[in-house]
Amino acid sequence: MEIINENEYEEVMNDTVAPYLAARRRELYVPGADYPFRNENKRITGKIHMLQYLADDPKGVIVISHGFTESAVKYDEVTYYFLKEGYHVYIPEHCGHGRSYRLTADPSLVHIDTWRRYIRDFLKACRYIKKAYPDLPLDLFAHSMGGAIGGIAAAWEPQWFHKVILSSPMIRPLTGNVPWPAATGIAVEKCILGKEEEYVAGQKPYDGSGAFETSSATSRPRYERYKKLRAEKKELQTWSPSYGWLLASAEMSWYLRLYAWKKYTAPMLLVQAQTEDLVSVRALKNFAGRINREGKTVCDYIHMIGTKHEIYGSRGKTLEKYWRYIFNFLEDDREK
Repeated sequence: MEIINENEYEEVMNDTVAPYLAARRRELYVPGADYPFRNENKRITGKIHMLQYLADDPKGVIVISHGFTESAVKYDEVTYYFLKEGYHVYIPEHCGHGRSYRLTADPSLVHIDTWRRYIRDFLKACRYIKKAYPDLPLDLFAHSMGGAIGGIAAAWEPQWFHKVILSSPMIRPLTGNVPWPAATGIAVEKCILGKEEEYVAGQKPYDGSGAFETSSATSRPRYERYKKLRAEKKELQTWSPSYGWLLASAEMSWYLRLYAWKKYTAPMLLVQAQTEDLVSVRALKNFAGRINREGKTVCDYIHMIGTKHEIYGSRGKTLEKYWRYIFNFLEDDREK
């Protein structure tokens, strides 16, 4: 397949991709999971915002689980490639992101009360998709935080998914200069003290800052496009985690590494970036290795040279290779 060239990226995205997507897009709202979670007296539910894109001659359905502080529109180029290859695409936005419901009034803060809300909401969206297309295989494409959410969803309902693609999944997040045990301990303490909606120390509200050089992408026009969209739309300005989110990320990590790997039945592709500042590479390798040694399925592990955390935000031959891996995997019917 043909990847959009950096030198003409804006022109192609505006003149070709945007109208192509608009002609196939529908905006949906799906009720979130009705579940008491941690506080039965505070039963918060809301609506999940989801974009639907319909391929001309579908052979399957892709559900995308986006990453931390991301939104559905960040995946316009990704969606375009899937559509061109014959897949319907659905992108539900996780709680606290995009136009989905939020648990805090601060548009910059990513907050969640329990990690189970993410999973149950995502599975509610997947149930809607499967009901709409019962005869088409459902494949999962999940990035970063979305890789943790999608990875657990695929463990809870393994029979729902035909293939699972995890791109830089958050099997265990990195916590900068603070050791992982200390960071999780601080999160637990803050939540016990009722400070779960506070910004994690050192984090701040959205201020329009950020630079390509320190970003998770290697393609400047791809990075700049979303930075511009974020500046224009308040619902895209999610920026920093709360202590509640930090605790949820730790609990998702524990579940993935202790239990989820045992439950998968769908073939899995896990793609690791060469330069990784946000998730633990060691955790990725251990996770894939455990599945291949002791699990019920196979996990193809790919180390992508010349990439950073947002592998889909790469350029040129590297991006072509990334998509070649993905589509070859989707069309391979191997079983363990």
